[in-house]
Amino acid sequence: MLNTTLLSIGLALLLVALALLMLRLNERRVQHGRLIAEKQRALGLPEGKLVYEDADGLGEALTSRDYPLAGKPDYVVQLPDGRPVPVELKLNVHDASAPFSNHMVQVAAYCLILEDYFELPPTHGILRYADCEFTVEYTPALRKKVIRLLGEMAKCSEQQRPALKSQVAKKCRPCTFKAACPVGKNK
Repeated sequence: MLNTTLLSIGLALLLVALALLMLRLNERRVQHGRLIAEKQRALGLPEGKLVYEDADGLGEALTSRDYPLAGKPDYVVQLPDGRPVPVELKLNVHDASAPFSNHMVQVAAYCLILEDYFELPPTHGILRYADCEFTVEYTPALRKKVIRLLGEMAKCSEQQRPALKSQVAKKCRPCTFKAACPVGKNK
């Protein structure tokens, strides 16, 4: 009888310990979710699940299966409908009345890459400057422009150099095409 009582007490204590462990694990999961949601609100990201982050420069490059394209958007949020939204920060740009075309192409390139990672393709991306934000609609025309530019870039070589007239020296220094580029060669 004593053994049965001790066994019952031991089993009850074990069940209580397991229940407490499960409550603690659930609390951690909820706290983690709250922290992510709070971070998204603080960053002004769209509602959805934050699925990628490279604002700190430590994210892994995303690559396209179909195009010679790789990139690291600052954030990717998966909307409740499953579509991804790349968010690109250009916090050194002030007083912009419209998004810069090269920044729009960059966001569209991220959209093209994200087509390979999600069931539904993106419909837009977000471009955030220091004091304003723009929604970049990922239209078929913008998608075609990115693909056309990739084709033009693929044709560049030592013999057929890119058609650049000027460039900022600090952008030329790390460029892998510096040796073949007439603009970056001496910078």
